[in-house]
Amino acid sequence: MTAMKTAFLTFALIACACARGVVLDGLAAKVNDAVITVDDVGTAIGDLKRSGALKMSGEDFKTVYSNTVEFLIERRLILQLAAEKKVTFPEWVVDGRIRDIVKDKFDGDMNKLNAMLTQIKTPLTEWRNMIRDDMIVTSMRQQFVEKYVTATPADMAREYRENKALYRKDAMTSVSVILLKPADPGDKKAPSVSTRGEEILARLEKGEHFADLARQFSADSHAKDGGVWKDVNPEVAFRPEIAKVIAPLKVGEVSKLVDLGGWGFIVRKDAETGAKELSFEEAYDQIERNVKKRLGQEAYREWIQRLRDAAFIKIYPFPEDK
Repeated sequence: MTAMKTAFLTFALIACACARGVVLDGLAAKVNDAVITVDDVGTAIGDLKRSGALKMSGEDFKTVYSNTVEFLIERRLILQLAAEKKVTFPEWVVDGRIRDIVKDKFDGDMNKLNAMLTQIKTPLTEWRNMIRDDMIVTSMRQQFVEKYVTATPADMAREYRENKALYRKDAMTSVSVILLKPADPGDKKAPSVSTRGEEILARLEKGEHFADLARQFSADSHAKDGGVWKDVNPEVAFRPEIAKVIAPLKVGEVSKLVDLGGWGFIVRKDAETGAKELSFEEAYDQIERNVKKRLGQEAYREWIQRLRDAAFIKIYPFPEDK
């Protein structure tokens, strides 16, 4: 196939995934008596991209296509096993899940969901069935894999011993902040940021509480909490010029007024802890989560392989290779 035709096919598959207006004939795979079409693959690519589970940067489309076919094969195997075991969910449970999705993803507005479905040309009933299938797949994985995964003391000890670099606490700093907003251009009577800043510094020098002044004067998002930013990495939480001011401060020390393009910034360093390696006891919960995640992934792969071994599976060539 020429490069132009390959590019067109790639575009067509993406269009199929995003618009559902292009329907491509052809089989991508067979799983027992069920078929997965090229159109199904394109749709799944679109769904995975929208959910954030698929990022195509750095991967050629053929690899994305192949990985998505494998994803759909695994899903079909699980759903077929669920059908054999008569695993399903009553309508009211599916309704509840949909309400949660609308609340979390569409600001509680069903109209926004309907607009999205219209855009991707997917009927509500079809989307609802997809949600039910998602629930069944999750339930099957929990019943057949995750409920049997246990992090034994030996597993956890080995994980900690072999991956100690993962179990450490980064250096953290707690600071209190007062952010001064510039006066409105039309307000000639309002004192300047510099005047307000020097007044606040003078009041701090006299012993007034930083938190009280932050609540009164600060435009920072943490003003209601007394300006407190607890356990942050200043280089991540603040602009570079602010982090540079915080770094040399001693605990309890207050900075001078820092100019930020017309805004004013005053910061006090409240506490500082250096990076340290966590003990086994301190990292226990994190170690357990990591071990269970790793063992769960291994158990899932073994489970899927058993399902594959017992099934008839045929994967058809990528469309450009036919």
